[in-house]
Amino acid sequence: MAAGIQIRNARYRYPGGRLALDGIDLSIGKGEYVLVCGANGSGKSTMACLLNGLIPHFFGGKLEGSVIVNGMDTRATNVSELFPHVGLVLQNADAQLFNGTVEDELAFGLESLGLSPDRISEKIRETAKTFRIEHLLARPPDLLSGGEKRMAGIASIYCLGPSVLVLDEPYANLDGEGAERVREALKALHRRGLAVVVVEQKLDECLEDADRCVVMEQGKVLYDGSPVRARTILSSAGLIPDYSECHVVKSNVCDNGNCPIENVKSGEAFVRVEQLSCEMDGKPILRNVSFAICRGETVALMGRNGSGKTTLIKHLNGLYRPRSGGVFFEDKRIDVRTPPQKASLAGISFQNPNDQFFKSRVEDELRVGLELAQGDREVWLERICDVFDLHKFLDRSPFRLSEGEKKRTAVCSVLAMDPRLLVLDEPTAGQDGRLRLRLAKIVRELNREGRTILVATHDFDFARAVADRWIVLENGAVVADGPWETIEQSAQTAAA
Repeated sequence: MAAGIQIRNARYRYPGGRLALDGIDLSIGKGEYVLVCGANGSGKSTMACLLNGLIPHFFGGKLEGSVIVNGMDTRATNVSELFPHVGLVLQNADAQLFNGTVEDELAFGLESLGLSPDRISEKIRETAKTFRIEHLLARPPDLLSGGEKRMAGIASIYCLGPSVLVLDEPYANLDGEGAERVREALKALHRRGLAVVVVEQKLDECLEDADRCVVMEQGKVLYDGSPVRARTILSSAGLIPDYSECHVVKSNVCDNGNCPIENVKSGEAFVRVEQLSCEMDGKPILRNVSFAICRGETVALMGRNGSGKTTLIKHLNGLYRPRSGGVFFEDKRIDVRTPPQKASLAGISFQNPNDQFFKSRVEDELRVGLELAQGDREVWLERICDVFDLHKFLDRSPFRLSEGEKKRTAVCSVLAMDPRLLVLDEPTAGQDGRLRLRLAKIVRELNREGRTILVATHDFDFARAVADRWIVLENGAVVADGPWETIEQSAQTAAA
Protein backbone atom coordinates (compact mmCIF):
# COMPACT_ATOMS: atom_id res chain seq x y z
CA MET A 1 0.00 0.00 0.00
CA ALA A 2 1.51 3.31 -1.11
CA ALA A 3 2.25 5.65 1.79
CA GLY A 4 1.53 9.34 1.70
CA ILE A 5 -0.99 11.51 -0.10
CA GLN A 6 -1.62 12.00 -3.81
CA ILE A 7 -4.13 14.58 -5.03
CA ARG A 8 -4.72 14.54 -8.77
CA ASN A 9 -6.66 17.24 -10.68
CA ALA A 10 -9.00 17.78 -7.74
CA ARG A 11 -11.88 20.14 -8.41
CA TYR A 12 -14.43 20.69 -5.68
CA ARG A 13 -17.64 22.67 -5.68
CA TYR A 14 -19.60 23.18 -2.45
CA PRO A 15 -23.35 22.56 -2.38
CA GLY A 16 -24.87 25.66 -3.87
CA GLY A 17 -22.32 25.96 -6.64
CA ARG A 18 -19.27 27.78 -5.15
CA LEU A 19 -16.03 26.48 -6.72
CA ALA A 20 -13.45 26.13 -3.94
CA LEU A 21 -10.71 24.02 -5.58
CA ASP A 22 -9.84 24.33 -9.24
CA GLY A 23 -7.52 21.58 -10.47
CA ILE A 24 -5.27 20.79 -7.50
CA ASP A 25 -2.28 18.49 -8.07
CA LEU A 26 -0.27 17.77 -4.94
CA SER A 27 1.77 14.91 -3.48
CA ILE A 28 2.87 14.62 0.15
CA GLY A 29 5.36 11.86 0.89
CA LYS A 30 5.72 9.81 4.04
CA GLY A 31 7.32 11.89 6.79
CA GLU A 32 7.22 15.21 4.92
CA TYR A 33 6.49 18.49 6.71
CA VAL A 34 4.41 20.68 4.40
CA LEU A 35 3.21 24.21 5.11
CA VAL A 36 0.10 25.29 3.21
CA CYS A 37 -0.56 29.03 3.11
CA GLY A 38 -2.39 31.60 1.05
CA ALA A 39 -5.02 34.32 1.22
CA ASN A 40 -8.30 33.83 3.07
CA GLY A 41 -10.72 31.98 0.81
CA SER A 42 -7.94 30.49 -1.35
CA GLY A 43 -9.05 26.91 -0.58
CA LYS A 44 -6.60 25.90 2.17
CA SER A 45 -9.15 24.59 4.68
CA THR A 46 -11.15 22.95 1.89
CA MET A 47 -8.05 21.06 0.80
CA ALA A 48 -7.41 19.98 4.42
CA CYS A 49 -10.91 18.48 4.55
CA LEU A 50 -10.15 16.42 1.44
CA LEU A 51 -7.50 14.46 3.26
CA ASN A 52 -9.66 12.62 5.79
CA GLY A 53 -12.78 12.25 3.65
CA LEU A 54 -14.87 15.02 5.20
CA ILE A 55 -15.08 16.12 1.58
CA PRO A 56 -17.17 14.68 0.02
CA HIS A 57 -18.69 12.39 2.71
CA PHE A 58 -19.68 15.10 5.20
CA PHE A 59 -19.87 18.36 3.25
CA GLY A 60 -21.37 16.89 0.10
CA GLY A 61 -20.91 18.94 -3.06
CA LYS A 62 -19.21 17.77 -6.23
CA LEU A 63 -15.66 16.37 -6.15
CA GLU A 64 -13.78 15.58 -9.36
CA GLY A 65 -10.32 14.04 -9.65
CA SER A 66 -8.83 11.74 -7.03
CA VAL A 67 -7.52 11.90 -3.46
CA ILE A 68 -5.46 8.87 -2.36
CA VAL A 69 -4.29 8.52 1.26
CA ASN A 70 -2.00 5.58 2.08
CA GLY A 71 -3.32 3.77 -0.98
CA MET A 72 -7.01 4.41 -0.19
CA ASP A 73 -9.31 6.43 -2.44
CA THR A 74 -11.11 8.76 -0.03
CA ARG A 75 -14.30 8.73 -2.10
CA ALA A 76 -14.51 4.94 -1.78
CA THR A 77 -13.42 4.83 1.88
CA ASN A 78 -15.52 5.69 4.93
CA VAL A 79 -14.32 8.49 7.19
CA SER A 80 -14.14 5.96 10.04
CA GLU A 81 -11.66 3.86 8.04
CA LEU A 82 -9.52 6.93 7.33
CA PHE A 83 -9.59 7.95 11.00
CA PRO A 84 -6.46 5.99 12.08
CA HIS A 85 -4.51 7.28 9.07
CA VAL A 86 -5.33 11.00 8.96
CA GLY A 87 -5.85 13.17 12.02
CA LEU A 88 -7.41 16.58 11.29
CA VAL A 89 -7.30 19.39 13.84
CA LEU A 90 -10.11 21.76 12.89
CA GLN A 91 -9.71 25.51 12.57
CA ASN A 92 -12.62 26.09 14.96
CA ALA A 93 -11.68 24.43 18.26
CA ASP A 94 -15.25 24.61 19.59
CA ALA A 95 -16.43 22.39 16.72
CA GLN A 96 -14.06 19.66 17.91
CA LEU A 97 -14.56 19.70 21.68
CA PHE A 98 -17.76 18.13 23.04
CA ASN A 99 -16.87 16.03 26.10
CA GLY A 100 -17.26 16.93 29.76
CA THR A 101 -13.55 17.40 30.50
CA VAL A 102 -10.31 17.75 28.58
CA GLU A 103 -9.28 14.30 29.83
CA ASP A 104 -12.48 12.87 28.35
CA GLU A 105 -11.67 14.58 25.05
CA LEU A 106 -8.32 12.80 24.89
CA ALA A 107 -9.84 9.50 25.96
CA PHE A 108 -12.71 9.59 23.45
CA GLY A 109 -10.66 8.85 20.33
CA LEU A 110 -8.43 6.36 22.12
CA GLU A 111 -11.47 4.40 23.29
CA SER A 112 -12.77 4.25 19.70
CA LEU A 113 -9.47 2.62 18.72
CA GLY A 114 -10.11 -0.17 21.25
CA LEU A 115 -7.14 0.51 23.52
CA SER A 116 -7.07 -0.89 27.03
CA PRO A 117 -7.87 1.42 29.97
CA ASP A 118 -4.24 1.26 31.16
CA ARG A 119 -2.92 2.17 27.71
CA ILE A 120 -5.46 5.01 27.42
CA SER A 121 -4.35 6.45 30.76
CA GLU A 122 -0.71 6.17 29.70
CA LYS A 123 -1.35 7.94 26.37
CA ILE A 124 -3.28 10.74 28.10
CA ARG A 125 -0.43 11.31 30.56
CA GLU A 126 2.16 11.33 27.77
CA THR A 127 0.16 13.78 25.64
CA ALA A 128 -0.68 16.10 28.54
CA LYS A 129 3.00 16.24 29.45
CA THR A 130 4.03 16.96 25.84
CA PHE A 131 1.69 19.95 25.65
CA ARG A 132 1.96 20.88 29.35
CA ILE A 133 -1.79 20.78 29.81
CA GLU A 134 -1.89 18.57 32.92
CA HIS A 135 -3.61 21.42 34.79
CA LEU A 136 -6.43 21.46 32.20
CA LEU A 137 -7.34 17.75 32.24
CA ALA A 138 -10.14 18.04 34.81
CA ARG A 139 -11.61 21.23 33.35
CA PRO A 140 -14.63 21.45 31.00
CA PRO A 141 -13.58 22.61 27.52
CA ASP A 142 -16.29 25.28 27.41
CA LEU A 143 -14.69 27.04 30.38
CA LEU A 144 -11.25 27.25 28.77
CA SER A 145 -9.80 30.31 27.07
CA GLY A 146 -9.61 30.31 23.28
CA GLY A 147 -5.93 29.41 23.35
CA GLU A 148 -6.46 26.63 25.90
CA LYS A 149 -9.22 25.16 23.71
CA ARG A 150 -6.80 25.19 20.80
CA MET A 151 -4.23 23.25 22.83
CA ALA A 152 -6.84 20.72 23.95
CA GLY A 153 -8.06 20.19 20.38
CA ILE A 154 -4.56 19.60 19.04
CA ALA A 155 -3.73 17.24 21.91
CA SER A 156 -6.90 15.18 21.34
CA ILE A 157 -5.79 14.40 17.76
CA TYR A 158 -2.06 14.18 18.50
CA CYS A 159 -2.55 11.40 21.04
CA LEU A 160 -4.13 9.12 18.40
CA GLY A 161 -0.82 8.78 16.56
CA PRO A 162 -2.06 9.04 12.94
CA SER A 163 0.42 8.60 10.09
CA VAL A 164 -0.67 11.94 8.61
CA LEU A 165 -1.41 14.87 10.93
CA VAL A 166 -3.25 17.82 9.36
CA LEU A 167 -3.61 20.99 11.41
CA ASP A 168 -5.73 23.93 10.29
CA GLU A 169 -4.47 27.16 11.89
CA PRO A 170 -2.86 25.43 14.91
CA TYR A 171 -1.21 28.66 16.14
CA ALA A 172 -4.36 30.81 16.09
CA ASN A 173 -5.16 32.30 19.53
CA LEU A 174 -2.02 30.80 21.11
CA ASP A 175 0.40 32.84 23.22
CA GLY A 176 4.12 32.56 22.60
CA GLU A 177 4.66 29.72 25.07
CA GLY A 178 1.73 27.70 23.71
CA ALA A 179 2.81 28.25 20.12
CA GLU A 180 6.33 27.09 20.94
CA ARG A 181 4.99 23.93 22.63
CA VAL A 182 2.95 23.08 19.55
CA ARG A 183 5.87 23.87 17.29
CA GLU A 184 8.23 21.58 19.19
CA ALA A 185 5.64 18.78 19.28
CA LEU A 186 5.15 18.99 15.50
CA LYS A 187 8.89 18.93 14.89
CA ALA A 188 9.17 15.87 17.14
CA LEU A 189 6.44 14.11 15.15
CA HIS A 190 8.24 15.01 11.95
CA ARG A 191 11.49 13.52 13.28
CA ARG A 192 9.61 10.29 14.07
CA GLY A 193 8.62 9.95 10.42
CA LEU A 194 5.04 11.23 10.44
CA ALA A 195 3.70 13.40 7.63
CA VAL A 196 2.75 16.83 9.01
CA VAL A 197 0.56 19.22 7.02
CA VAL A 198 0.09 22.66 8.59
CA VAL A 199 -2.37 25.20 7.19
CA GLU A 200 -1.34 28.51 8.71
CA GLN A 201 -1.31 32.31 8.42
CA LYS A 202 1.37 32.99 11.08
CA LEU A 203 4.27 32.15 8.83
CA ASP A 204 7.64 33.22 10.24
CA GLU A 205 8.42 30.21 12.44
CA CYS A 206 6.45 27.75 10.29
CA LEU A 207 8.57 28.50 7.24
CA GLU A 208 11.70 27.52 9.16
CA ASP A 209 10.23 24.15 10.19
CA ALA A 210 8.72 22.98 6.90
CA ASP A 211 10.37 20.88 4.17
CA ARG A 212 8.08 22.41 1.56
CA CYS A 213 5.74 25.35 1.24
CA VAL A 214 2.55 25.29 -0.84
CA VAL A 215 0.99 28.67 -1.63
CA MET A 216 -2.64 28.69 -2.77
CA GLU A 217 -4.59 31.41 -4.56
CA GLN A 218 -8.21 31.22 -5.75
CA GLY A 219 -8.42 27.45 -5.46
CA LYS A 220 -5.17 26.75 -7.31
CA VAL A 221 -1.60 25.94 -6.27
CA LEU A 222 0.37 29.10 -6.99
CA TYR A 223 3.73 27.78 -5.70
CA ASP A 224 5.07 24.47 -4.42
CA GLY A 225 8.70 24.39 -3.40
CA SER A 226 11.41 25.70 -1.10
CA PRO A 227 10.28 27.61 2.03
CA VAL A 228 13.24 29.99 1.52
CA ARG A 229 11.97 31.10 -1.88
CA ALA A 230 8.40 31.07 -0.60
CA ARG A 231 9.21 33.87 1.86
CA THR A 232 9.97 36.25 -1.02
CA ILE A 233 6.79 35.23 -2.86
CA LEU A 234 4.65 35.62 0.27
CA SER A 235 6.12 39.03 1.07
CA SER A 236 5.59 40.34 -2.46
CA ALA A 237 1.99 39.03 -2.38
CA GLY A 238 1.34 40.86 0.91
CA LEU A 239 0.79 37.62 2.85
CA ILE A 240 3.58 38.59 5.25
CA PRO A 241 2.39 42.06 6.29
CA ASP A 242 4.62 45.13 6.37
CA TYR A 243 3.29 47.43 9.08
CA SER A 244 5.90 50.15 8.51
CA GLU A 245 3.32 52.50 6.99
CA CYS A 246 1.05 52.19 10.06
CA HIS A 247 2.62 54.94 12.13
CA VAL A 248 1.13 55.33 15.58
CA VAL A 249 -0.15 58.82 16.36
CA LYS A 250 0.07 59.50 20.04
CA SER A 251 -3.19 60.30 21.78
CA ASN A 252 -3.27 63.88 23.03
CA VAL A 253 -5.88 63.35 25.73
CA CYS A 254 -3.36 62.37 28.40
CA ASP A 255 0.03 64.02 28.75
CA ASN A 256 1.80 60.81 29.77
CA GLY A 257 0.53 58.72 26.83
CA ASN A 258 -1.83 56.59 28.89
CA CYS A 259 -4.75 57.06 31.21
CA PRO A 260 -4.10 55.47 34.61
CA ILE A 261 -6.81 55.21 37.23
CA GLU A 262 -5.45 58.29 39.01
CA ASN A 263 -6.59 60.47 36.10
CA VAL A 264 -10.23 59.77 36.95
CA LYS A 265 -10.36 62.77 39.26
CA SER A 266 -9.42 65.10 36.41
CA GLY A 267 -12.34 63.82 34.35
CA GLU A 268 -10.14 62.52 31.53
CA ALA A 269 -11.29 58.90 31.65
CA PHE A 270 -14.04 57.66 29.33
CA VAL A 271 -13.97 54.06 30.60
CA ARG A 272 -12.97 53.08 34.12
CA VAL A 273 -12.42 49.59 35.50
CA GLU A 274 -12.22 49.72 39.29
CA GLN A 275 -11.06 46.86 41.53
CA LEU A 276 -12.73 44.31 39.24
CA SER A 277 -12.67 40.73 40.52
CA CYS A 278 -14.29 37.63 39.05
CA GLU A 279 -14.50 33.93 39.91
CA MET A 280 -15.65 30.93 37.89
CA ASP A 281 -16.33 27.58 39.54
CA GLY A 282 -14.62 28.91 42.63
CA LYS A 283 -11.44 29.79 40.74
CA PRO A 284 -10.27 33.44 40.71
CA ILE A 285 -10.07 34.71 37.11
CA LEU A 286 -9.66 38.47 37.65
CA ARG A 287 -7.98 39.98 40.71
CA ASN A 288 -8.64 43.63 41.56
CA VAL A 289 -8.15 44.85 38.00
CA SER A 290 -8.07 48.64 37.69
CA PHE A 291 -7.33 50.88 34.72
CA ALA A 292 -8.92 53.66 32.71
CA ILE A 293 -9.12 54.47 29.02
CA CYS A 294 -9.41 57.99 27.64
CA ARG A 295 -11.47 59.03 24.66
CA GLY A 296 -9.56 58.50 21.44
CA GLU A 297 -7.05 55.99 22.82
CA THR A 298 -6.19 52.71 21.15
CA VAL A 299 -5.06 50.25 23.82
CA ALA A 300 -3.66 46.73 23.36
CA LEU A 301 -4.61 44.17 26.02
CA MET A 302 -1.86 41.56 26.23
CA GLY A 303 -1.28 38.40 28.26
CA ARG A 304 -0.88 34.63 28.17
CA ASN A 305 -3.70 32.23 27.38
CA GLY A 306 -5.85 32.00 30.49
CA SER A 307 -4.61 35.32 31.91
CA GLY A 308 -8.18 36.72 31.93
CA LYS A 309 -8.27 38.90 28.80
CA THR A 310 -11.53 37.58 27.34
CA THR A 311 -13.20 37.43 30.75
CA LEU A 312 -12.25 41.06 31.33
CA ILE A 313 -13.60 42.07 27.93
CA LYS A 314 -16.97 40.46 28.63
CA HIS A 315 -17.35 42.69 31.68
CA LEU A 316 -17.03 45.83 29.56
CA ASN A 317 -20.54 45.54 28.10
CA GLY A 318 -22.15 43.78 31.05
CA LEU A 319 -22.12 40.23 29.66
CA TYR A 320 -20.43 39.13 32.89
CA ARG A 321 -21.14 40.47 36.36
CA PRO A 322 -18.15 40.91 38.66
CA ARG A 323 -17.81 39.44 42.11
CA SER A 324 -16.64 42.89 43.23
CA GLY A 325 -15.70 46.19 41.66
CA GLY A 326 -17.21 47.49 38.45
CA VAL A 327 -16.98 49.01 34.98
CA PHE A 328 -17.97 52.66 34.49
CA PHE A 329 -18.66 54.64 31.33
CA GLU A 330 -18.57 58.35 32.09
CA ASP A 331 -19.05 57.60 35.81
CA LYS A 332 -22.14 55.39 35.34
CA ARG A 333 -21.93 51.63 35.87
CA ILE A 334 -22.37 49.54 32.75
CA ASP A 335 -24.56 46.96 34.51
CA VAL A 336 -27.33 49.52 35.19
CA ARG A 337 -27.64 50.46 31.51
CA THR A 338 -30.27 49.03 29.20
CA PRO A 339 -29.16 46.38 26.62
CA PRO A 340 -29.27 48.86 23.69
CA GLN A 341 -27.23 51.35 25.73
CA LYS A 342 -24.65 48.68 26.54
CA ALA A 343 -24.34 47.71 22.87
CA SER A 344 -23.90 51.32 21.73
CA LEU A 345 -21.27 51.98 24.40
CA ALA A 346 -19.12 48.85 24.07
CA GLY A 347 -19.25 46.78 20.90
CA ILE A 348 -17.33 43.51 21.24
CA SER A 349 -16.10 41.33 18.39
CA PHE A 350 -15.75 37.93 20.05
CA GLN A 351 -12.74 35.67 19.76
CA ASN A 352 -14.97 32.95 18.31
CA PRO A 353 -17.15 34.57 15.63
CA ASN A 354 -19.60 31.65 15.67
CA ASP A 355 -20.76 32.87 19.10
CA GLN A 356 -21.79 36.17 17.53
CA PHE A 357 -23.93 35.22 14.54
CA PHE A 358 -27.71 34.77 14.59
CA LYS A 359 -28.86 35.81 11.12
CA SER A 360 -29.01 33.73 7.94
CA ARG A 361 -27.27 36.31 5.71
CA VAL A 362 -24.12 38.35 6.19
CA GLU A 363 -25.89 41.55 5.14
CA ASP A 364 -28.58 40.96 7.77
CA GLU A 365 -25.88 40.54 10.44
CA LEU A 366 -24.40 43.89 9.44
CA ARG A 367 -27.75 45.69 9.31
CA VAL A 368 -28.65 44.65 12.87
CA GLY A 369 -25.67 46.63 14.14
CA LEU A 370 -26.30 49.42 11.66
CA GLU A 371 -29.51 50.33 13.50
CA LEU A 372 -27.35 51.66 16.37
CA ALA A 373 -25.00 53.67 14.13
CA GLN A 374 -25.03 57.44 13.87
CA GLY A 375 -24.88 59.48 10.68
CA ASP A 376 -25.39 58.16 7.15
CA ARG A 377 -25.76 54.44 7.77
CA GLU A 378 -25.61 53.34 4.14
CA VAL A 379 -22.36 55.21 3.56
CA TRP A 380 -20.90 53.65 6.72
CA LEU A 381 -21.98 50.17 5.62
CA GLU A 382 -20.45 50.66 2.18
CA ARG A 383 -17.22 51.83 3.73
CA ILE A 384 -16.68 48.87 6.04
CA CYS A 385 -17.69 46.38 3.32
CA ASP A 386 -15.09 47.95 1.01
CA VAL A 387 -12.36 47.83 3.62
CA PHE A 388 -12.97 44.19 4.53
CA ASP A 389 -13.94 43.01 1.03
CA LEU A 390 -17.33 41.73 2.17
CA HIS A 391 -19.51 42.60 -0.84
CA LYS A 392 -19.16 39.11 -2.32
CA PHE A 393 -20.36 37.53 0.94
CA LEU A 394 -23.45 39.67 1.63
CA ASP A 395 -25.96 37.07 0.39
CA ARG A 396 -24.22 34.10 2.00
CA SER A 397 -24.83 32.56 5.41
CA PRO A 398 -22.16 33.64 7.91
CA PHE A 399 -22.07 30.06 9.18
CA ARG A 400 -20.98 28.80 5.75
CA LEU A 401 -17.93 31.06 5.49
CA SER A 402 -14.35 30.02 6.20
CA GLU A 403 -13.13 30.81 9.71
CA GLY A 404 -11.12 33.76 8.43
CA GLU A 405 -14.12 35.11 6.53
CA LYS A 406 -16.28 34.64 9.62
CA LYS A 407 -13.79 36.69 11.63
CA ARG A 408 -13.96 39.56 9.16
CA THR A 409 -17.77 39.45 9.18
CA ALA A 410 -17.86 39.46 12.99
CA VAL A 411 -15.53 42.47 13.22
CA CYS A 412 -17.61 44.33 10.64
CA SER A 413 -20.91 43.53 12.36
CA VAL A 414 -19.58 45.29 15.45
CA LEU A 415 -18.04 48.13 13.46
CA ALA A 416 -21.46 48.63 11.84
CA MET A 417 -22.83 49.68 15.25
CA ASP A 418 -20.21 52.44 15.41
CA PRO A 419 -19.87 51.86 19.18
CA ARG A 420 -18.20 54.43 21.38
CA LEU A 421 -15.74 51.76 22.57
CA LEU A 422 -14.76 49.21 19.91
CA VAL A 423 -13.41 45.99 21.48
CA LEU A 424 -11.65 43.43 19.26
CA ASP A 425 -10.77 40.04 20.77
CA GLU A 426 -7.96 38.38 18.75
CA PRO A 427 -8.95 40.18 15.52
CA THR A 428 -5.96 38.88 13.49
CA ALA A 429 -6.54 35.17 14.26
CA GLY A 430 -7.11 33.33 10.99
CA GLN A 431 -6.50 36.45 8.89
CA ASP A 432 -4.00 36.51 6.05
CA GLY A 433 -1.29 39.17 5.91
CA ARG A 434 -3.25 41.38 3.51
CA LEU A 435 -6.23 41.52 5.83
CA ARG A 436 -4.10 42.02 8.95
CA LEU A 437 -2.51 45.05 7.31
CA ARG A 438 -5.90 46.29 6.13
CA LEU A 439 -7.31 45.91 9.64
CA ALA A 440 -4.34 47.78 11.11
CA LYS A 441 -4.97 50.64 8.70
CA ILE A 442 -8.64 50.94 9.57
CA VAL A 443 -7.89 50.79 13.32
CA ARG A 444 -5.39 53.62 12.84
CA GLU A 445 -7.91 55.56 10.75
CA LEU A 446 -10.66 55.09 13.34
CA ASN A 447 -8.22 56.24 16.00
CA ARG A 448 -7.41 59.40 14.04
CA GLU A 449 -11.15 60.08 13.86
CA GLY A 450 -11.23 60.04 17.65
CA ARG A 451 -12.73 56.60 18.27
CA THR A 452 -11.74 54.63 21.35
CA ILE A 453 -10.47 51.08 20.73
CA LEU A 454 -9.34 48.14 22.84
CA VAL A 455 -7.58 45.23 21.11
CA ALA A 456 -6.90 41.94 22.92
CA THR A 457 -4.21 40.08 21.00
CA HIS A 458 -1.15 37.82 21.07
CA ASP A 459 0.05 39.42 17.83
CA PHE A 460 2.89 41.70 18.96
CA ASP A 461 3.54 43.13 15.50
CA PHE A 462 -0.11 44.08 15.08
CA ALA A 463 -0.24 45.54 18.60
CA ARG A 464 2.81 47.71 17.89
CA ALA A 465 1.21 48.92 14.64
CA VAL A 466 -2.11 50.02 16.13
CA ALA A 467 -1.68 50.85 19.82
CA ASP A 468 0.50 53.36 21.62
CA ARG A 469 -0.41 51.91 25.03
CA TRP A 470 -0.37 48.33 26.28
CA ILE A 471 -2.07 46.81 29.34
CA VAL A 472 -0.63 43.44 30.34
CA LEU A 473 -2.52 40.83 32.38
CA GLU A 474 -0.91 37.95 34.22
CA ASN A 475 -2.86 35.53 36.41
CA GLY A 476 -5.86 37.85 36.28
CA ALA A 477 -4.01 40.97 37.46
CA VAL A 478 -2.57 44.01 35.68
CA VAL A 479 1.23 43.73 35.77
CA ALA A 480 2.14 46.51 33.31
CA ASP A 481 0.39 49.54 31.82
CA GLY A 482 2.00 52.17 29.63
CA PRO A 483 3.49 53.07 26.24
CA TRP A 484 4.61 49.90 24.48
CA GLU A 485 8.14 51.19 23.99
CA THR A 486 8.69 51.19 27.76
CA ILE A 487 6.89 47.97 28.70
CA GLU A 488 7.40 45.72 25.66
CA GLN A 489 9.95 43.53 27.41
CA SER A 490 7.66 42.90 30.40
CA ALA A 491 4.76 42.36 27.98
CA GLN A 492 6.72 39.74 26.05
CA THR A 493 7.70 38.03 29.30
CA ALA A 494 4.12 37.96 30.59
CA ALA A 495 2.59 36.98 27.24
CA ALA A 496 5.29 34.56 26.05
